[in-house]
Amino acid sequence: MKKPIVIYSSKRGSTKQYAEWIAEELSCEAVSFEESYNINLYEYDFIIYGGWIRGSGIVDFDKFTQSFDDELLKRLIVFGVGIANPSAENYMQVWSFSIGKIDSRNEHKIILYLLEGTYDPGKVTGLDKFLMFIMKKVLISGSTKDSMEQARKMQDRIERGIDLVKRENIDGILKDTRKILNGAK
Repeated sequence: MKKPIVIYSSKRGSTKQYAEWIAEELSCEAVSFEESYNINLYEYDFIIYGGWIRGSGIVDFDKFTQSFDDELLKRLIVFGVGIANPSAENYMQVWSFSIGKIDSRNEHKIILYLLEGTYDPGKVTGLDKFLMFIMKKVLISGSTKDSMEQARKMQDRIERGIDLVKRENIDGILKDTRKILNGAK
């Protein structure tokens, strides 16, 4: 198998946990976004980037890829970690706010995964606490009759907290990465 690397941006640990599990399964290293500035990504055959989701964007993804050329973009799988339901609608929002900004027609065939994370309202402070308060209000007021159930579910996750991190959530990433690294497309 060729040489992959996992780069991650994690605020409360869910993304870091996924990155470490992926690296363990692929026998490669997991490196934080901050440490990735010291790495020559051209030395790796494949790059997996994971970040936590704020709003609909993957945190630090734009900074991470700002100097990427076509060669690096073609070697990329991305995962975003959040507490929203990984529905097709949420997938498209995250794709648009993250990958769509750098490759709007997906010419590089970047693969995106949404993984469920952890949220503990007791550990949230400052601006994040304020943003989550606003999000709870907007969820219900902006919901249609059809989306009200999902909005209430998300509101409950914000109020009570939730832990959806499971090792099996990385299975798709591992399958696609191994397939690409072994030469199949």
